[in-house]
Amino acid sequence: MATVIWTGAAGDGNYSTSTNWSTGTVPTTSDDVVFSSDYNANVTGGLDQSGTTISTFTVDGYTGTLGSKSAYLQIDPSSDVKFNGTGQSYLNLGNANVDVFVSQTASTSAGSAGLHLLDSNMNTLSVTGGTVGVAYNAGESSTVGTIKITTGTVLIGDSVTITTITMLGGSVETESNLTTLNIYGGTYLSDGSATITTLNGDGGTVTHNSTGTITTANVRGVFLDLNQSLNARTISTLVPSAGGSISYDPN
Repeated sequence: MATVIWTGAAGDGNYSTSTNWSTGTVPTTSDDVVFSSDYNANVTGGLDQSGTTISTFTVDGYTGTLGSKSAYLQIDPSSDVKFNGTGQSYLNLGNANVDVFVSQTASTSAGSAGLHLLDSNMNTLSVTGGTVGVAYNAGESSTVGTIKITTGTVLIGDSVTITTITMLGGSVETESNLTTLNIYGGTYLSDGSATITTLNGDGGTVTHNSTGTITTANVRGVFLDLNQSLNARTISTLVPSAGGSISYDPN
């Protein structure tokens, strides 16, 4: 196992070129792969690395780009993925059951992501900054066990399976169903036909524009806004408490 740092020295932007790496060899099984602030050449070729199970994958101050919308960088990490970069990036983690930590991404306009992620078996996505898209482009799908967000933005497409989202702040926009939403701060927006099985609202704002049902809404400190869409909305069981509030049009 070695720590292998991308240098881009060959000048061809190809992940599979050995002289683009600090060790003079392409990362192999159990290596720790690093994209640092010291070397910022874009990665544009050799993007299918799914056949090599690396250990960790770290982006730390890197300003280059990884992959593209039409061709993600495909990797197979067995341990943590950490992303703190400012270049537009697209990562496909395959079926890796790993934890992903995002603290910074490329700056983007509203409704677009600086980091796009795909993974059919992600354990936890923790976001403390930046804008992250999860299977956000048309035709994409992913599965994530838990999303935790403190600051930043998570944009979720319409074909993502999610068990739990816990929000202390930041914002989430989704068109996918969710089993449990625990919100203490921040803003959660559901569109399309997205459902929520259980909403535990202790702070922040939930704007439910979706035609999908909220099965149980525990409205404690949260502001539940049902007034931003003309769609008919259904809450099967509403459990209001002091400190919570709801806005809706009774007509």
